[in-house]
Amino acid sequence: MSIIDLTSMGEAQNQLRTQINDKLTTQTIELSDYCFQCGRCTSGCEAHKLLELEPHKITVLLKRGFIDEMINSDIIWTCINCLKCWERCPQQVAPVEILHILKNIAIGQGKQVPGEYTNMLQNTMSTALIQSPKEIPTQNTTATRDTLGLPPISTPKDLAKFSQYIMAAATQPP
Repeated sequence: MSIIDLTSMGEAQNQLRTQINDKLTTQTIELSDYCFQCGRCTSGCEAHKLLELEPHKITVLLKRGFIDEMINSDIIWTCINCLKCWERCPQQVAPVEILHILKNIAIGQGKQVPGEYTNMLQNTMSTALIQSPKEIPTQNTTATRDTLGLPPISTPKDLAKFSQYIMAAATQPP
């Protein structure tokens, strides 16, 4: 996945850009305009190392108003929400916030959520874990948490309440 050539046929959507900037919680001013493309956000991005997500390019596309190109791309779903982009930015621009807002817009427009992302969300809602503990085959046996002497994984006492909390948090802006 890459955002190369996303702007080749797009028209700037300045009204939608203004709406997104208004939703950014970092400050009330349009912080994306303060990004000077130093690349510190991208150099710390965990998703960039594997998936070619470049947070500074997300900020540029927002600055230029190319919203549909990002919403129609799978690139918005690759962010792992490590928040390093926000922490590393000398201008306090938060590409992760931009991606959260773009995901909400995509869902609001009825765009298809990638299957892996949906599976992760469903597993989180049903077990409070992103993925279930795995058994690891070794040379002679299969290792489990028990055989390795690891403690059991703790989960919320009230899973239904946890699920309600997650759903409420998912409907709120970041």
